Amino acid sequence: MDGTSRRRALEAVVAFGFVSLLADVVYEGARSVLGPYLGTLGASAALVGLVAGLGEFTAFALRLVSGPLVDRTRAAWSFTIAGYLLTIVAVPLLGVVGRLDLALALVLAERLGKAVRSPARDTLLAGAGEIIGRGRAFGLHEALDQIGAVAGPVVLAVVLAVSGDDYRLAFGILAVPGIAVVVLLVTARRLLGPNPGRAVHPPGSGTPDPGPAEPGRIRAGLTFLAATSLVTLPFPLVAFHATNRDLVAPALVPVVFAAAMGLDALVAVVVGGLYDRRGPGVLVVVPVAGAVSAVALAPHALAVWMGVLAWG
Repeated sequence: MDGTSRRRALEAVVAFGFVSLLADVVYEGARSVLGPYLGTLGASAALVGLVAGLGEFTAFALRLVSGPLVDRTRAAWSFTIAGYLLTIVAVPLLGVVGRLDLALALVLAERLGKAVRSPARDTLLAGAGEIIGRGRAFGLHEALDQIGAVAGPVVLAVVLAVSGDDYRLAFGILAVPGIAVVVLLVTARRLLGPNPGRAVHPPGSGTPDPGPAEPGRIRAGLTFLAATSLVTLPFPLVAFHATNRDLVAPALVPVVFAAAMGLDALVAVVVGGLYDRRGPGVLVVVPVAGAVSAVALAPHALAVWMGVLAWG
């Protein structure tokens, strides 16, 4: 592989990383204040929890549809761009609609965008990874992604503090990184071309096939993920509780969320290393932390902080 192709692939991975960084500024920023904002529109705690759970279900379950479609149509770029557009349009509109029913529809539309783009984006990253190394490609992408997950809530905390808790302004500000996402997507498309990686391992070239995963391991993994999800609170519900009970000021709620995201990044490195040395048994900490996060619903500010950090 010549140096020019490697350089262009690396530049594309960096562009994709900044796409995810800025998209996470949009999405994670919105998620950090979604619960309290829906509360201002008249939502109950039950409704906030329902829409948060349904949104996450949409984001993950519909990948079972979008993933095979990407494989069949080979339209990874179309799915990637469409998914990001759904997110960067839906989130700023949350601050415009002013109606609970429309806001709930936009929340689900944003999560649909996640379901549409994720398999396609990972396909494109894997293609670039064939050129520069998959570990390097996904590692760089994930690092930039996590920066966005922390930066987005911090930006909204500042906006809310300065504006006197103006949620509409906060959501509107998120249109700026959304526009930058489009620019970077165009850049990545130009660098990678329509089918990244195919020039490295064209069809029929004998690329090693790892073969199908063992069904038993797949079932065990899915069962573990499902059980963990059942004991983990959605953050919008915790944020709704914290502001509705006057336990945490609205402008501080995104700070709590950002702290959880930062802790998530640090713990992931530690647990990843332990997993390599000790095996899957170390993952027992995940459902335990998820269950402990329920203390965030106690009527005390300290409990909110402790619960959210455990959730992170």
